[in-house]
Amino acid sequence: MEDVRQFKDEIIEYVKYLYSLMLQEHEHELPPEKIDQIKNFDYENDIVIDDGGKYSKGPARWEKVTRKLHLSPKLFYENTFKDALDNDINYIPLEDIMNKIKNSANESFTGEELANLVRQTDLSHFDIVKSVVIHELYHSLISLKSSEETFTLNYEGRSYECRGVKGEFLDEGLVEYYARRFANKYNLFMFPSIPYQLNVEFAKKVVEKLGNNANKIFFNGDYRTVINYIHEPDYIDRYNNLENNWLKERITERIKIAKEKDDSYDFTSVEELELEA
Repeated sequence: MEDVRQFKDEIIEYVKYLYSLMLQEHEHELPPEKIDQIKNFDYENDIVIDDGGKYSKGPARWEKVTRKLHLSPKLFYENTFKDALDNDINYIPLEDIMNKIKNSANESFTGEELANLVRQTDLSHFDIVKSVVIHELYHSLISLKSSEETFTLNYEGRSYECRGVKGEFLDEGLVEYYARRFANKYNLFMFPSIPYQLNVEFAKKVVEKLGNNANKIFFNGDYRTVINYIHEPDYIDRYNNLENNWLKERITERIKIAKEKDDSYDFTSVEELELEA
């Protein structure tokens, strides 16, 4: 297996390259504090190789508070691809999958297609993690998450008080949409995020609706700013329904994972089920 230190050195150089392109692409639209954040990013200490978040199966995450990029190559591979690769899967032509990736801003992917890609191109879990870094870095440029909302979720006969962050559905959709466009423009390999396809589709509609103002609004505002620009009750209601359903699905998944680890654990705090960034 590739040495973790070597992997981190490669990631550091890759992130430096990506940030230089992002500044080239967006510097005139970014607020000064985000430009300073990029220019002062501590590559050695702000890139962390670890075993993933508390309930996360994801390969990478951007920590908004600490402004660190966490990468979890082994965990992601074991949780997401190992079973698919250890068992027979229907063969999908590699050319078809690669063509979809080239047009990924408009495409939806299945787990089977991505497992095929890993198998046919012999991608390691390091390769996979490297390919999702673009998405995470866009989290440092776009931060629409706004007010927290608490709601009750019923699961297996009992109620849980849960907390979601308003604007997260749109935030993830925009981050993924911008990341895919960026990867296509600069001919970078990016592994599309399967769970965010609905988010991306809605985000595209918002981008189209805001037109030339879109970039500046997304890089400088929050969820409320975007909603104020849209200013259409039916549109906002549709978004709220999408986000509420999405949050409930994600939190239900958190409960399942937590109970698998410790079935006797009793959730007594809203914070226990807070969604990870």
